[in-house]
Amino acid sequence: MKDDVVDGQVLQFCDDFSNRVFCTVCHKKCGAYRTMEICNATKHLKQEVHVRHAKIAKSKRARLSHPPGMEQRLGGSTNASTSASAPASGPDSPFSPVDCNDFGMDLDVYDVPIDIQPPAVPNSAPDEVDSEYPLFNLWDDMNGSRTLQFDKSFPDLFAELQSSLASGNIPFTTPLVPTNQERELADDSVPDFGIEIPDDAFQEATSTIHAVSPDNPLYPFPSKAHFITSLLSSSPRLPFSEAQKKAVLNWAKELGARNLPTLGAIKKLNTRLEDLVGDLTEKVTSHSGNVFYINSVAKAIAKDYANPLTRLAMQDYPEDSGKGMSQVFNGMKMLLDTPSPPAVRVHGAIYFTDELLQDSTRGYFIPQRFFLGAADPSMDDTETCEHSEKAGFIIGEDQEIIPTSIFMRSFADIVANCGELDCGLTASSVKYGSLSPNPLRAKSKGRMVHTVPLIIFMDDVSGNISKQWNKHRAIYMSNANLPREMIEKEFFVRFIASSPHAPPMELMRAMKESICDAAESGVVAWDCKYNEEVMLIPYGLFVAGDNPMQAEECSHAGLNCNYFCRTCDVGGTKQHKESAAGYESIFVAGNLRTPEGTAQEIRQQFETAFKSGASTKLQNSVSTTGIRDSASSSILNTLIELGKKLQKRTAGSQALSETAIEATLQKEFEDLMKGKGLDDVINPLFGMEGLDIHMDTPTEILHTILLGVVKYFWGQTVFLLEKAKLLNVFQYRLESIDKDRLNAPCLNADYICHYKGGLIGKHFKSLAQVMPFIIHDLVPQTVLDAWTVIGELVVLIWHTEIVDTEVYLANLSRKIEDFLNITSQCAPSILISKPKFHFLVHLPAFIRRFGPAIVFSTERYESFNHVFRLSCIYSNRQAPSRDSCKTFSRQDIMKHITTGGYWYDSTVKTWVRGGEMVLGYFDEHPEQARLLGIPNAGWNAPISGSGKIETAPTAAGKTAQKDAVSWKTTHCAKILRTDRPGVSHHLGKSVVTRQGEHARLDGHVIFRHPAHGKPHIGRVREILVSSDDRQTAEHIALQLFTFADTLHPSLHLPCLTLTDNEVVAAGIDLICIVNLQHNCIDSRCTDAVMKHEPTPKFFLNVYSIHNYEYILLIVPDTLRETPLRVVNVAEARAVALRQLRDKRAAKKADGDVSQPADDGEGDGADAQILSAPPPSAFDRAPAKTRKPAASKAKAKAKGPSA
Repeated sequence: MKDDVVDGQVLQFCDDFSNRVFCTVCHKKCGAYRTMEICNATKHLKQEVHVRHAKIAKSKRARLSHPPGMEQRLGGSTNASTSASAPASGPDSPFSPVDCNDFGMDLDVYDVPIDIQPPAVPNSAPDEVDSEYPLFNLWDDMNGSRTLQFDKSFPDLFAELQSSLASGNIPFTTPLVPTNQERELADDSVPDFGIEIPDDAFQEATSTIHAVSPDNPLYPFPSKAHFITSLLSSSPRLPFSEAQKKAVLNWAKELGARNLPTLGAIKKLNTRLEDLVGDLTEKVTSHSGNVFYINSVAKAIAKDYANPLTRLAMQDYPEDSGKGMSQVFNGMKMLLDTPSPPAVRVHGAIYFTDELLQDSTRGYFIPQRFFLGAADPSMDDTETCEHSEKAGFIIGEDQEIIPTSIFMRSFADIVANCGELDCGLTASSVKYGSLSPNPLRAKSKGRMVHTVPLIIFMDDVSGNISKQWNKHRAIYMSNANLPREMIEKEFFVRFIASSPHAPPMELMRAMKESICDAAESGVVAWDCKYNEEVMLIPYGLFVAGDNPMQAEECSHAGLNCNYFCRTCDVGGTKQHKESAAGYESIFVAGNLRTPEGTAQEIRQQFETAFKSGASTKLQNSVSTTGIRDSASSSILNTLIELGKKLQKRTAGSQALSETAIEATLQKEFEDLMKGKGLDDVINPLFGMEGLDIHMDTPTEILHTILLGVVKYFWGQTVFLLEKAKLLNVFQYRLESIDKDRLNAPCLNADYICHYKGGLIGKHFKSLAQVMPFIIHDLVPQTVLDAWTVIGELVVLIWHTEIVDTEVYLANLSRKIEDFLNITSQCAPSILISKPKFHFLVHLPAFIRRFGPAIVFSTERYESFNHVFRLSCIYSNRQAPSRDSCKTFSRQDIMKHITTGGYWYDSTVKTWVRGGEMVLGYFDEHPEQARLLGIPNAGWNAPISGSGKIETAPTAAGKTAQKDAVSWKTTHCAKILRTDRPGVSHHLGKSVVTRQGEHARLDGHVIFRHPAHGKPHIGRVREILVSSDDRQTAEHIALQLFTFADTLHPSLHLPCLTLTDNEVVAAGIDLICIVNLQHNCIDSRCTDAVMKHEPTPKFFLNVYSIHNYEYILLIVPDTLRETPLRVVNVAEARAVALRQLRDKRAAKKADGDVSQPADDGEGDGADAQILSAPPPSAFDRAPAKTRKPAASKAKAKAKGPSA
């Protein structure tokens, strides 16, 4: 044992009489070598820590001649070589190294054989086998590692260095990774967080991955252990570190699990699955040299069509849904503006657009678009053709809509009839079409062709778990052929690319090229719906994101420039915006921007860069147009800086001429372009087919509404409440709000009031639904009016289904205009300083173009940012772009396999899917499906009309259902006045409505009246559950509400009165729950206690987003339209301008007085306004509400201070 292991070089005895040895290769601990018992020496030599240290030592001494025996312990022999320029070490050498250890700089001048003489190790050395080297000893070891002993004269080190360089040898190297590239590491492991578990504990025979037959029930996994282990480590929201994976495998092995795969086997399996199913990750090098990675768009959409979970829910054609809309494929862009789906299959034959076809009436036509839905004369689909044997085919200007069911002959059938097309087209018809086939017919090779609209999202995300900002730019994608309900789910969001160093537009260029390449070549995929190969043509539908990111994507200068709108040309200087004409322009949309116009302005800026005074001219250009292209800004800035240097005149030299400067700049420009044209380096989205970037960056409702205008009004309202010392009253009222049927869980009064300056979107969405009930007498009427309109706006904007588009958009435009007018009364200057108010003007146009506003909301992508952040945290952080792409690629592969997706197996030359055990695993283990993010896995919808029986505690401390009660003792029996001897029921505590909600006792519901079937609002008084099945709610006692004839004068809400009338309905008659708020205004409820006065007066909360469609139906027609808050619009805006002028004059006279509501104010008010208006609402605090003395005393005694 001693002779075989302890060779005196790597392992040595601590002394002659000890059984302990120390390792000379591993790092020291507290200045001493690591020691161990001799029985553990063999195990230590095999451990990963020792092997790694041995490799390091071997690499550092690659040119040294090691003694015999040392080479074997270090894992192999080393060929020593001596540098020609290195001085020999010996008795005659002027210097020699002393105490050379592993931590020194390995210079070639010391490339001579040396003997390793480790110092004596005391017996009391710590018994640490795998401990890391202490940092506090690092400097001491490095400081002494290259101590030189000069025996004779002082050597000329510089001469030695010159001699070494002259001979072509490099004495030492310091390789640096460029900041714009990622370190290419073969190690895909994640950090172990300081935990090391030996790999040899898991070395089993299962490390080898063999090919699996498609007939295997576990295909493509070699065993069930491999499948479950891979599945466990593929959860997007529950990732594991390397150490955690090892610990889990060790735990399973200790409990007796057999045939466990090693981590190495799992990595080999992942690599094999990537080769089998398809690796999405591709490397990209940008024009500027930045290196990052992207997941292929083509392979991602191919998986969507090959997976039944997504394919069976897709809609292949845009839909004309009549008056209303609910999906993105109901919008005008997919119906009219984008390229039509190019093909349709009718009776087994494939028909293409832009080809001559014939219908069942023997008439010829050329189809322009294919879509679903009822015929609408305003929409064009086909161009009719007349056939004249002498003149040829005549294409008319008239267009009509025809059903595809009358298609009879395709272009291929017409061509097959020899001579039918010989007459050609008439001269007047050439401009309308041709008699040539659609190019996709030959490209598809008989396959069906589908277009795939894509929703693209880009955002800045932190890659850290802490609050320290570690910016990454990330791009996600969604398939717009899926219904909105599925697009909202995290499972269907596709990760595309990310990088911590590449600019956003470089990532977007790679995204665009991936889409365009796929569209150009066509993506061949398996259509699992029709079991055939198809060709896919992707295109960009719209680009979602927050306002700063969308501005950059439009080559816009941002929200702080003079012309702040990326969609239109509204704006100007501060003086202009504060003038009558400029202020009026904010309330309407200006001239729409176009990609062609923006690109032309960017080209003009480059021409300006070659002229003198380019810096000032470009600043003026940006100031007067609002156009600044970030994609080409680095080249433009380089030219400007070079031009400044060339124009400077140095002492003793003559200034360069304008011609010479321009020639130099032109040459520098050509070098920077690297042979590319200007259109290749400016905004890549300008040249993307089917994308109008100015019209396809819709107003995002999360950042514009909730984190924009609602947040602004919240801040100003809190400012008023704090100034009037009424914030505690606000907190009492917020606590007493009825939240049960509001579906707004983020209304914790204590949290909202304490962290009032740090609220997020979900808080503002909840507050917008209840604010008028709380502040009705705490703020001025104008502020209250603003909050009532905000409540109506939020409900309208968060509609998921629009019944009548034209009526809806007219109502929305009316509300937006009224809200802007109220805002001009509350804070005139905020319309100038906050561009998000103007962005509301464009919202109706975007809804018409893309469907309901919730379709282009970014809430789903903001939630997905957490998944991306986890992928950054659980990586080795050496190549973050590649690691994130690989992580999501492997997760997508696992999702695809386990949910029944198909892929092409090159071994069997056919499309295959996972084995039976793999596909059926989630049916028996829904918790695993939920970890993978599959929506509604294992979830059973509650049965409408079912009820839960009341329970009571037992003597044993458990709960049990209460006993049944006889019919005559129930409240329902008193209402119906019937006697049913021998009949008994269980008293219930809740019942399930038709919408799947649980209505509880004393809750409010919309139900169908048993007498006439019309909807009514009632309060649940009693629930009777059948004693036979203990599940069906047979009878529900309901107390009825009635509507007042008019809206409330201050809140403009429908008023309800709880009557004494009661009815009994079946559980199945309950439609949904509804939120009612107590009418504290008319009931004169006090603020001292959180308890309402027992009056029957209530408000119907029409601000509630939950069940808004049923609330709208229950409201009488006479109460549905609320009055305008601002009637005299011209006067209100003129007063706002006068307030701007007066406040500016007051600031000039008295100094700048800080007002948080009104920033960015200036001169330019309308000079025709003569009377001095009162200050705006946010310039003054309301008077405190006077309370009775008794109430004040009670509040002081019981109410805590906010």
